[in-house]
Amino acid sequence: GTVYLGQSLKFLAPVRPGDVVTAEVEVTAIDHAKRKVTMDTRCLIEGKKILVGEAVVLAPSRKFD
Repeated sequence: GTVYLGQSLKFLAPVRPGDVVTAEVEVTAIDHAKRKVTMDTRCLIEGKKILVGEAVVLAPSRKFD
């Protein structure tokens, strides 16, 4: 499976009870040689970013595109 290597986070606004939070992840880079995948991560409330960051994972050893 995938191994989680790290995550950076920056909180931009508070979340309150009852808020509907949408999480989005976008692959921004793939290093095939090292099997590392870098992703932008963000959470939004009504389209406004409340959290941004970057995650790095180690992809499975089987071939991936």
